[in-house]
Formats: sequence, structure tokens, C-alpha cells
Amino acid sequence: MVNDLPQRVLLVSYGPKPPLAEAMAAGFGSLGIKTKIFHSWLCNTLYDRFIIHPVNHYARVLRLVPKNTNLFEGHPKSHKEWRSQELLRLALDFKPELIVITGIQRFKAAVLEKLHRLTTVFYWFSESEDRFPEIKNELQFYHYSYFFSSAALAQAQELGFKNLGFLQPGVDTNRFRPLLQKQIYDWCFVGQWHERRQQYVEGLAEVSKNFVIYGSRWRKHNWHNPRILFRIKGTGIWGDEVVKLYNQTRVVVNISVWSDESKGGAGANTRLLEVPACQVCLLSDFNRDAELLMTPGKEFVSAQNLPEMQQKLAELLANAEQRRQIAQNGYNRAIAGRTYNDLAVQLCTDWEAQRTGDR
Repeated sequence: MVNDLPQRVLLVSYGPKPPLAEAMAAGFGSLGIKTKIFHSWLCNTLYDRFIIHPVNHYARVLRLVPKNTNLFEGHPKSHKEWRSQELLRLALDFKPELIVITGIQRFKAAVLEKLHRLTTVFYWFSESEDRFPEIKNELQFYHYSYFFSSAALAQAQELGFKNLGFLQPGVDTNRFRPLLQKQIYDWCFVGQWHERRQQYVEGLAEVSKNFVIYGSRWRKHNWHNPRILFRIKGTGIWGDEVVKLYNQTRVVVNISVWSDESKGGAGANTRLLEVPACQVCLLSDFNRDAELLMTPGKEFVSAQNLPEMQQKLAELLANAEQRRQIAQNGYNRAIAGRTYNDLAVQLCTDWEAQRTGDR
């Protein structure tokens, strides 16, 4: 039970897709907390888009400067400088008692230090542990840091950082829900192109050709591959449309770019809850963190590698009763489990502990 709640929370995300900040805002709103959302990717200047970015890009492509060189470092209208100052201005105006930053933002260290002195700042690293080096120098500015991936959390602990926690995603059950839709696809995949995903999709296409793909960069990498190209229906799908797609599909496939058979896989993405919440059967690659959200073999189906995923997809497509039972079990777990209301309560509990010195 939370005795003390922040009155105002500022949520900072890279962009509106996926709508993580919006889901979190709804969770805080259920507790009567006022929120504002700051999407850093949208906070930019025309000067950066049409001058700074192209000049830096072509200078690197033509090898006039080293790859990571920024010719406009510190320029007041550069994206990093502009969004950092805009975030600080918003914080001073809104006066939040809690700021929650998600993803990889790359705000200026001086601004993060000012925010740390101004109010309580939490950080949620919602990316792969492979990208942990990009944010490790920022952790000193946060009062508390959470991690999607248990492997990323372990890296932070090894470096001696304190006030760390493991925080998996929730699900918006008002959005992700069962619909009365006829199932017209055997399987589908939603997510941007990745070499590992390409390998899996090609393998699953051998099991069934009745599938669709939504995600960026797929056409670029498959223009010469008609078997995949003609199944690509869009560069992205969101909101009610993705809920409709899941409900029209017999088996939704999750192929994480985080999982790696040699490492064991860590870091569960939002599909692990969103698909079961639609009362649809989920088939996912192996991930040890996923097993903390859903029970493999009962509430979703897990595969250690591509051959096993091909085998399990074939079995699921041949057995409607098995699909129905997996979908029902997953649905029961999803709606009874972690919603963003629950997540908001957890963050408020940690905020209260931070204020009272219990953490």
C-alpha cells in the first residue's frame, strides 16, 4: 500500500511508437497523478534536420571525419543540445516530483545533473544488454535505475552501481483484448528487420506460406526475395490495427533481437504479454526473462532454436485445440498479471521509499 504519491510525474520517451509513455501515463492517471509526456525524438529543430544531420552524414560517408565525429558538437540547435534544454525547461515549468526516463536518450550530462538536484529521477533501460555501454555513464545521475533485461542489470551491478532493479513490461488490457475476428493468417510477425529475424522468417515460411510481416527495413532486404517480399504488408502497425492483426492470426510469432542461443537469451519484450492478452497463441524464441512473465508450454510456446520453432509451429497449426488452450491460459495470466496500473504502483512505492530513505 502506497501512503504517499507524487502529484506530478514527467514521462520521457524517445517517441510515441511504441506507446510506452502513454501506457504509463494511463497507469499513473488511475492513481490520480497528473502526468506530462516528453518525446525527445520529436523535439528537434529544422536547422538540425536540414543542415547539421546531412553535413555530419556526408562528412562521415566521404570519410572526411572519423565515424563518431560530430562537427556541430554543442551547437544550440543540434538535436542533443535542443532536446536537453527543452527537457530542463519543461521540468522547471511542470515541477514534477518524479521524472521517469525510458530507453536510450543521450541527454547532456550537465542537464541530467541539474534534474537530479531538482527532483527524483528514475530511469528504465528498456533495451538489450548489448547496448548497456551506451548508458552506463548516465546511471550516476539517476536516483533509481530499472532494467528490462536481467543481463543488463547484472552488468550494472558488476560495475558497483546501487539502487538498481529488474522491471519487466506491463500490458494495457484496455487496448490489447480479444476481438470477434475470423483467423485468416497461419502466423504473423511484427517488428523491424534484423538478420536473425530474417533467418527465422525464412525458416517459418517453409512451414506455412500463409503469413504476413509488418516492420521497417523488410522490403529493403527482401526486394529480390518474392517469397518474403509479397508477405510484407507495411513498415509498421500500431494501436487498434495491431490488435486486429493479432486476433486474425492463429499463431503470433515473437523473434527477439535480444535472444542468442549461445547466451541463453534475456530481456522480454512487450509482445510476451500483449499477444496473450488478445487471447491468441504466442510462439516465441527462448528467453529466460520471458519465463518470469508467462509459463512456457502452458501460457505460450517457447523454442530454443529455429528447427524447434519450425516443428512447434507445424504442431500448433495442426492442432486447433492446443492453440485454443495455450491462448486461453495465456489470456488468463495476462489479464490477472502486470498491467501498467500495477507498474505505476511499483514506481510510486519506490519513489516513496526513496523519499523516506528506505532505499
